[in-house]
Amino acid sequence: METIYIILPDLSAGGAERVAITIARILKKSGYNIEFINLGKPEGDMYYWIEPEFKMISFGCKRVLSAIPKLYSFMKKHPNAKFFSSREHVNIVGLLCAGITKKEIIVRIPNMPKNNLVKGIAGIKASIIKGLNQKLLGKAKWVIAQNNEMRNQLLEFYGLSKRKVVAINNPVDKEYVLNSAKEVVNPFPKDEVVFLNVCNIAYSKGIDILLQAWGIVVNAIPNAHLYIAGRNNSEYAQQTISHVRDKDKVTFLGFQSNPYPYLKYCDCFVLPSRMEGFPNVVLEAMCFNRPVASTSCVEVIKEIINPGKNGYYCDIEDPEALAEIMIKAVKLKQIDNSYDLFDKDKLLKLFC
Repeated sequence: METIYIILPDLSAGGAERVAITIARILKKSGYNIEFINLGKPEGDMYYWIEPEFKMISFGCKRVLSAIPKLYSFMKKHPNAKFFSSREHVNIVGLLCAGITKKEIIVRIPNMPKNNLVKGIAGIKASIIKGLNQKLLGKAKWVIAQNNEMRNQLLEFYGLSKRKVVAINNPVDKEYVLNSAKEVVNPFPKDEVVFLNVCNIAYSKGIDILLQAWGIVVNAIPNAHLYIAGRNNSEYAQQTISHVRDKDKVTFLGFQSNPYPYLKYCDCFVLPSRMEGFPNVVLEAMCFNRPVASTSCVEVIKEIINPGKNGYYCDIEDPEALAEIMIKAVKLKQIDNSYDLFDKDKLLKLFC
């Protein structure tokens, strides 16, 4: 069987990269030969997530754009291979090389096309990426949207063929998630009511809104404690952290290579985001039957969360409403998590 190469920008861990690894596992279990192409150096948080399980070649490039010659050469030397990418700047490089070498490439879109929350230099880069997407996305064999809302935006924003854009909800490898938290000690003090968020702190993640809501929550639940796991070394993250008033009630855990013990033992998972492509971490929390308090940052949240059964949701940008649903959600005890919209067969057909 031909090899499917999954292209990564580097080995730093993020939501899109974790989804790519989950998709790799699904394809491998279904009989496909899966290997990874790392455009960057062979170092980073994801190295040991990939190397024991999959073969990987690293190009050692400092920037994604500088990898174009090596990726072009690699594609030419592997005439029967197929390629998959899940990050927008990697999609562009992959589409460019695949177009020249006449290779099949499937791309997954990680962000809503109408996301205007990114500011500054990052915002300029996002605008450039959107402009290039308008020229290149049509060359993909398939374009994977994470949900129907994103698919509709892709069709409207980029004018793509309806046949080419497929909505597939992100998969969660429940077996892997549960095994990653087996035989672990509760990382939290037993006398705390633990609220948890997992994200790489950015404006779109709404941590500032969560911190505004937190004072209300603590007034209602004096022994509540908020833990936030994820990268927090950006300038925006550090500014956000500096505004925390009650530092005894808020702990920033930083990046965790294995966040699942925290998800397993928290009393309530909180997603305060302004916008998400697909809330994978919510589904991972639900693997452990944790109640969820979330903003309606993406329409699919209203399908995932059944109010009063497995959590509650509220509007974005509303600290008072977020605090209210956090207080309500943490009281839920018998959680009913029946959500499963991932269509495995639909995904596998794209790689046939």
